[in-house]
Amino acid sequence: MSEKMNVRNIEIILEFLAFLSSSAQGLFGEPLEYGPLRCVDAIRRFIDLIFKLDVPLDEKFIQELKELRSWIDKDMHLLMYDREKFREFVNNLTKTLAEIALRYLT
Repeated sequence: MSEKMNVRNIEIILEFLAFLSSSAQGLFGEPLEYGPLRCVDAIRRFIDLIFKLDVPLDEKFIQELKELRSWIDKDMHLLMYDREKFREFVNNLTKTLAEIALRYLT
C-alpha cells in the first residue's frame, strides 16, 4: 500500500471515529429520540466507509449494501415528522440486517 493511500485510509477511519465520538457527545444535550437517528446515520456512514476504503467484498453483498444505503437515505429522516414510522423503519432495518447476516454467516 502506498504511503498516500495509507494516509487517506487513516483519514477516512478517523473521520468516522470522530463522527461517532461527536455524536455521543451531542446526545447529552439532544432529545432522546436523536439517539436512534444518530445510530442509523452511523450505519449509513459505515457503509460509505467500506466503499471509500474499497474493501474487497462479494459483488452480491456490495449490491445489498448499496440498496441498504439507499433505503437509509430515503427513510432516516422520518423521525422529523413521524416518530412511529421512524421506529418501524429502525425495526425493519434491524430485521433486514439480521437476515443479511444469516445469509452470509450461516
